[in-house]
Amino acid sequence: MINVDSGSVGTIAITIVTFLAVTIAVVSHLFGPKYDPNEPPVVHSKLPFFGHIVGLLRYGLRYFEVLSTKYPIPIFTLYTFGRRIYIVNSPDLISAVQKDAKNLTFGPFVSWMSPRIFDVGDEAMAAINENTDGTKGMYGLLPEITRGMHNALAPSVSLDWMTKTMLTKLGEYVDPLGASPDGIEIDLFKWVRTAFTVASTEAAYGPKNPFNHKPNLEDDFWDFENDITMIMLGVLPSITARKGYRARIRFTEALNEYFNNNGPETGSDMIKARWAVNVKYNMAKYAGCFEIGDLIGVLVNASPCFFWTLVHIFSRPALLAELRAEIAGIVEETSEATAASGTSRTVRSIPVSKLKEHCPLLLLTYQETLRVQTHNANTRWVKTDTLLADRYFLKADSVIQIPGYPVHMLPSIWGPDAQSFNPHRFIKIEKKKDRGENRVKQHPASFRSFGGGATLCPGRHFATAEICAAAAMFVMRFEVAPVGDGGEWNLPDWAHGKVSSAVPPPAKDVRVKVSTRKGEEGVDWRWGFEGSVSKFDVVG
Repeated sequence: MINVDSGSVGTIAITIVTFLAVTIAVVSHLFGPKYDPNEPPVVHSKLPFFGHIVGLLRYGLRYFEVLSTKYPIPIFTLYTFGRRIYIVNSPDLISAVQKDAKNLTFGPFVSWMSPRIFDVGDEAMAAINENTDGTKGMYGLLPEITRGMHNALAPSVSLDWMTKTMLTKLGEYVDPLGASPDGIEIDLFKWVRTAFTVASTEAAYGPKNPFNHKPNLEDDFWDFENDITMIMLGVLPSITARKGYRARIRFTEALNEYFNNNGPETGSDMIKARWAVNVKYNMAKYAGCFEIGDLIGVLVNASPCFFWTLVHIFSRPALLAELRAEIAGIVEETSEATAASGTSRTVRSIPVSKLKEHCPLLLLTYQETLRVQTHNANTRWVKTDTLLADRYFLKADSVIQIPGYPVHMLPSIWGPDAQSFNPHRFIKIEKKKDRGENRVKQHPASFRSFGGGATLCPGRHFATAEICAAAAMFVMRFEVAPVGDGGEWNLPDWAHGKVSSAVPPPAKDVRVKVSTRKGEEGVDWRWGFEGSVSKFDVVG
């Protein structure tokens, strides 16, 4: 028998650890990537080869936020999955990335994601891959669909129609909240998600909206969205993402039925434009599958954004009072005769067209909600070796990630209270000076909620109009108070790992009681749609 004392065991352990550390260092040097001296600084993980993979598995896209907070430098490099990832945190460099759309493009990611998200084969992918990013001119399936969407979703008569349709449908969900004199308890996010899913799809698809006529499609879409990470990985999704995989089959079949039954004839100009391009390129049979991209854009961010907007407003009594005073200035009051009783009733209307000019604090509150709740990461592919801003060498076939949250928290852009919720920070510099406050000029690339450059969100005007108008109605019509927790607002954490959301939903719902404001009993509230209702100034 060999006798080994504790001191020997310690010496052996140290020797083994040292040997492994040296071996890993040598292997990393010999077989790891060779960096150009002008490449952005490299951030190494404590665990060679696998450390960043572990971080991504643990945090999802938030891992880039974690590293950006730990390493507050303009740009740095990670090496993982056998590829460089450049993390950009400087607004100046973000602008440079956005301006070089030819070499730094989103197209390859579309080619990679489309067969996974849409579940389409070679025929559809051939059309998708033809001039994907539009660098050869504005022709091809995706460039023409993108152009049609931007035209339809720009402030115009088309967008006015969508906004009016959405809010009219939303009213069917809002009105019952004021029906009980004792108020009604709801799970706030659950209510918001249902109401916005049906109302927003009504604005897109019109009176033949399948999400209105087949209520189960709402759950199907959100089951798909919940499993989208595993679906995007593409590893046996019919097994690893079974629920979402089957849900996608059901709601895409319903959408194909909509298109085959002439649904676009009474739909929005956006849907008409998408359908026309699909027909032009013989992709009509895939229209229901391609709508997944549209649905993600219309639904995934609007519901959580409206939820967070309401929570931030109603959890701050002073802000709520300011907003009520501001919106009250545009409310129009009339009386209508009630045919059944021969009496009259009071009707109060919020003219949506006046919100932009007369209710700046409402818009600022919405923008501040986006600033503090955005956790997206804009992505680009480096097509060729590129010198960014005449300084940083970016190697071809690498990935660029632009996490939004770190930029939104920069004191140099947003002031010393950047970590706090403060809608007044957006007020123009002249007004700030009147109050003796100082603020640096906002950088044009510092607001990331809607992306930027070639991938700037075409639906930003629609989202702003619908959320601001809906928030104005809640502010003027209801009291919203938390149930439990001693009546105190405790803001929940956001749901991590939601790769399709720029504004993630809450990690847990908030139970609230919604009741009619004192003095508003028996009053009919409506939105007014005179004039253009879609022209809002949007940061970004």
